[in-house]
Amino acid sequence: MPPATSNLFVVNVMLSSLCRSSDLASARLFFDDIPDKDIVSWSTMLACYFSNKSVADGLAFFRTMTFTTTLAPDYVMLVTVLTGCAAAGLLQPFCRSIHGYIVRRQAVSMHLGTSLIDCYAKVGRLDYASRIFARVPSRKVMHWTAMICGMAMHLHYDEAIQLFEEMRRQGVRPNEMTFTAVLSVCGHAGLVEQGREFFKLMVEEYDLEPTIHHYGCMVDIFAKAGQLEDAYDVIKTMRVEPNIIIWTSLLAACKRLKNFDIAMEGLEKVLAMEISDENAGLYTLISDLYAMGGRWDDVLKVRRLMEEHNVRNNRGSSSIKAGKPPGLIVPALGLVGISGMNTNFRSNLLQYCVEDWR
Repeated sequence: MPPATSNLFVVNVMLSSLCRSSDLASARLFFDDIPDKDIVSWSTMLACYFSNKSVADGLAFFRTMTFTTTLAPDYVMLVTVLTGCAAAGLLQPFCRSIHGYIVRRQAVSMHLGTSLIDCYAKVGRLDYASRIFARVPSRKVMHWTAMICGMAMHLHYDEAIQLFEEMRRQGVRPNEMTFTAVLSVCGHAGLVEQGREFFKLMVEEYDLEPTIHHYGCMVDIFAKAGQLEDAYDVIKTMRVEPNIIIWTSLLAACKRLKNFDIAMEGLEKVLAMEISDENAGLYTLISDLYAMGGRWDDVLKVRRLMEEHNVRNNRGSSSIKAGKPPGLIVPALGLVGISGMNTNFRSNLLQYCVEDWR
């Protein structure tokens, strides 16, 4: 229960601490006992629902605030709803509904513009994303980056690079995330020389320190192009320690191109790392590489390691369309984030929220 003597600022800090502890039930009880809740109280509790993957409860909570209080959601709350829906795969119905809600009640701000561009891009509506991008006044680097990522996500590689060049012509300074996006585009499109130029541009013209993501993109660019020596040179000259993802990119290319010599350089280093369950397939890749090189004793060693660590390859998952509203994508395994309800109730609640926001 919130202390009666505390001011609302202190109470909201206490609520935020409870939310960070992942104790959703206690956080909600604490929230319910706050006498004069402000928009920060509601935003904090809403973020708590989404961070704990209780998506349906979070959407119902947002609806409760809009219909039972005089408080108007600010951009922080609306961005939270958009990103929460994105994480749960509920973008198609909710992105347009929330967009309409925003347009009716306030102007599209800088942060909301970025979130809407990102959301529409993720559901494949680049036409809507482009319209929002065009209408955002004083476009900042985050808007350009979101649009570039959206183009790249749907294989519009030429358009993504053209957008990057237009961004530079308009005097907008790209940041680390922008360069991650364009380097990723180069990797997918097989643009090796352009990738080199962008990396050089980032370091020399914009004086940005490459991060693990940029190095990873460069390794991926060279590995996909079959330039294993160049990929390994990037790893050797990195200013940060290469992670599992970077090594996996190189080793997978070595397997594809049957180059055991370069693979040998990284195999022992990877085995010395802590391999998480989500990277369990890396053991199989290493085992296959040892087999390719005729190192059967090492194959057995890897298999024993897998048994000792109880390694199992993760099951695949897929998505299905479930009832109304049209386009609602619900993960087939576990119905992520909307646990504890039967399917009909879930669908009805989500449809109820969408209809009321329109």
